[in-house]
Amino acid sequence: MKKNILLILALFPFLFSCNDSFLERAPLDELSDENFWESELQVKNAANACYWALVGKDLPINMSEGLSDNAPWYTMSGWRQIGSGLYGSDFSTLNTRFRDSYRQLRRCNHFLNNYTRATTVDPEILERYAGEVRFLRALLYFYLTSFWGDVPFVTEPVNAGDDAMMAPRTSRETIVDFMLDELSEAAESLPPHIAPATTDFGRISGAAAKAFESRVALQNKRWERARDAAKELMPGGRFAYHQLYSTGRPNQDYFDLFTFIGRASRNANNKEAILSYVYNFELSNPTRHNLSRELQVPDQIIRFNPTKSLVDSYLCIDGLPIYKSPLYKGNGTYTPAYSAYDSVFVNRDPRLKQSIVYPGYDKWHGRVDGRGTTNPDEDASRTNIFRSPKFNNDGRGAVTYTGYYCLKYCEPSKVPIYNQDDNDIILIRYGEVLLNYAEAMYNLGSLNQSVIDETINLLRDRVGMKRMVLSELDANGLDLKTELQRERRVELFMEGHRWFDLVRWEQGYELGVDKSETPERQEMGILKGIRRDYAYDQSVFTSSTKFDENGFLIFDDSRVFENPKNYLFSLPYRQMELNPNLRPNNPGWED
Repeated sequence: MKKNILLILALFPFLFSCNDSFLERAPLDELSDENFWESELQVKNAANACYWALVGKDLPINMSEGLSDNAPWYTMSGWRQIGSGLYGSDFSTLNTRFRDSYRQLRRCNHFLNNYTRATTVDPEILERYAGEVRFLRALLYFYLTSFWGDVPFVTEPVNAGDDAMMAPRTSRETIVDFMLDELSEAAESLPPHIAPATTDFGRISGAAAKAFESRVALQNKRWERARDAAKELMPGGRFAYHQLYSTGRPNQDYFDLFTFIGRASRNANNKEAILSYVYNFELSNPTRHNLSRELQVPDQIIRFNPTKSLVDSYLCIDGLPIYKSPLYKGNGTYTPAYSAYDSVFVNRDPRLKQSIVYPGYDKWHGRVDGRGTTNPDEDASRTNIFRSPKFNNDGRGAVTYTGYYCLKYCEPSKVPIYNQDDNDIILIRYGEVLLNYAEAMYNLGSLNQSVIDETINLLRDRVGMKRMVLSELDANGLDLKTELQRERRVELFMEGHRWFDLVRWEQGYELGVDKSETPERQEMGILKGIRRDYAYDQSVFTSSTKFDENGFLIFDDSRVFENPKNYLFSLPYRQMELNPNLRPNNPGWED
């Protein structure tokens, strides 16, 4: 059994590599359980195999955005269905995620049980690889506990037939204690940081461990621990190195951070990305994804559909929300109709136009060239300049179900061709650390203007947005907690945080209709899009198209959220069948 596992471990660095240094591997015909743990290369290969836990684009984007109310998939994908609350304990996506997490944990545990056998390798090098694997083990438990709460807690390799295969669930609090200590200890054995545009970029650093410690602590409401871990990465901290990416172009830098221009695997000036999943199309065995095309696929329905609530969350440039600001232009009636759509983007937080495709965007690839049409809107869509959304799925342009298109993370050159995108996927960045610190300080009753200036206002300064001033919030009747939450949604859109944030804030009513809530909050659980008269040609809407009483497009009104049931997932039926000690299921999922 162990011999087979080691052979698999040697293969996975090749299959799930991050860059050239991840591809080195020993000859498979020379490996055995007895001689594997001898060289640094063998230990490195075994550690590389554990990086499977990061699962690239699927972790922060496909999974997390599918769960949230930001930009769900156009179809009822597995994660969107889970986010809708409309699934049962036999749902295969849950079973796959649960099963694969324990397979990945088994790999991590096997490494940590054996790496010290490499007695000829420098102990510091050994501990560095062990630190990487401890981080990955903590990451796996973070998702397991966030999704299912109490889960089996295993830190030793488990083989078929072992009693540990039938382990009962351990309390979430116990596992969180373990994760936080594991990450803190791992940080001490890892290099403090890994410079961008180096061969090691994509590996885990001490800064990554500390930043993730702050995330784990925040999610589990360990406010002091979240504050202290985040502070370690800020000026004066032991892991201070990272900073916001900025070249002095406020209308471009935030967008560039997520494209080829700013990707830290190639750009030595981008110190914001703390940990990224690095793809490389230029390798002999290329690694790549399809995100850019999915965002603006030119002859189909786009995969990720930004919602009205997301777009509405961006402030106006005076620092006021759209329902308070006299600068907001999106409420009127305009002729021609599409100018109403244009007005949504006027006088808004600059991050809106760096996150959502806007009229006048001149690198638009969501079109099909060379097809004639009598519709002037579609004629316009055959140019590089975006004019208005398309709803008619006739193969002649990118179709949206909400009227909005994602711009963030879209590398224009990679839209036209299927699966050719090798842009970095950022897993942890310094911007998140600042937001973690601000939220922790708020919950500790210590959030003052000085803290706002060293966190929120640094993010706003990058894009030239009006700074947050606490006295002005009070004067305008704005709630500080709400504004912090807004800032987090806007800054971290499409980075996999939204579902976790809403769960932590106990605002599940924004994920689906909670019938125990007020009518206003029930309405928040419905996914909507643009107002009907924003469309250039309203004849594309059929009799089955739904609109609310104010004329806003209803994308999905089937989502449900039951409190407390939907704050945790159902345990997979198949896993409870294999291990009856997992029962009882989570509250509300007993049947």
